[in-house]
Amino acid sequence: MEEKNGIHKKPKYTMHWLAIQTLFVLGLSLTLTIIANGISHLAYGRLNIGILEANDYELLSQSVTYCFALIAITSFSLMLVEISFRKEMNYFQYGLIGCAMCLFFLLLLAMSEKMPFGLAYTIVTVMTIGLICWFVNGITRTKKAVTLSVGLLVFEYGLMLILLYLGSMALLIGSIVLFILIAVAMYFTLKLRIENEELVLK
Repeated sequence: MEEKNGIHKKPKYTMHWLAIQTLFVLGLSLTLTIIANGISHLAYGRLNIGILEANDYELLSQSVTYCFALIAITSFSLMLVEISFRKEMNYFQYGLIGCAMCLFFLLLLAMSEKMPFGLAYTIVTVMTIGLICWFVNGITRTKKAVTLSVGLLVFEYGLMLILLYLGSMALLIGSIVLFILIAVAMYFTLKLRIENEELVLK
């Protein structure tokens, strides 16, 4: 344990922290996915009264199915940022980032009623990524952490758009990508070490 001014600093990034944080992220992702499904039901109502086009509804409804994976993968990556850069984030901040990602679907619904789906998707994606990365920069003050966040979010939202237009191939491509992401996660867990009772990435 570190000692500063004669006071012992209690280790934060322990295996216990990792377990609690993982449970929190999974619970947060599940809760926000349920809310996103409510947005999908709202879209169905807008379809029935003729405000939303049928094709746009299908694309929006399919996009909601990726909500859990989007929030969970992003949150787990932020956990790695915490461990790697020692930049503490609290549960409220994780929740706000998750809410921003959930709000993406409501904004997408609202904008796709007024413009082509592809344009609406692009605008809302830029808004969401910009907001989250501004927030991450405010928390970490680390350009590398922000760059990693931007890269991951661009990849996630870009991939989701591709999967929406792939039709019957979406399941196959999505499954392969998830397999690759799990392999990457396994690689990073191999780099986790415990030093002075704390987790570090090496």
